[in-house]
Amino acid sequence: MPPFSGSVTARLDRAVGTWTLADPTLATFTVGNLGRRVSGTIPVLSAQTDVTEDGTVCAVSAVLDIGAIATGHSRRDKDLRKPALLDLDNHPRLSFTGTDVTARDESWVVTGLLTVKGTTREITLDASADQQDDATMRVRATGQLDRRHYGVKAPRLMIGTLVDLEIDVTLRRR
Repeated sequence: MPPFSGSVTARLDRAVGTWTLADPTLATFTVGNLGRRVSGTIPVLSAQTDVTEDGTVCAVSAVLDIGAIATGHSRRDKDLRKPALLDLDNHPRLSFTGTDVTARDESWVVTGLLTVKGTTREITLDASADQQDDATMRVRATGQLDRRHYGVKAPRLMIGTLVDLEIDVTLRRR
């Protein structure tokens, strides 16, 4: 996707309503692996943002198909399916539900519950939106999680403990 353009604001005065995923897209992640950074993608199955009459974001949620994770290395992708890592045969979805949205100057801090591998933990994301027109909005959220909090076990040398996440989606008013 191209970089954000136009007016990015924490208030979405023209965006009242429910916004859902417009097009299939991929979330991205990076993590340390054997002393270097490895990137990958995860398909986004659904995403939703609700905006109140006064332009305040009041709800945020997303579901990702972590069972289709791709790092560009087939053996690594196969290893991620193992029970000690992501246990993808038993837990193919990653879900996020916002519990608190706080506006900042031109963005939000979104606190919510992230469920990975059957474990739910609180996570905080930084989010911003670019309302493209009356029917289309682009939302970008970034955050970091500690894989150990979700039962992903591996020597730290093999897989870094901190995973950086980015979701960049286009939403349409429903």
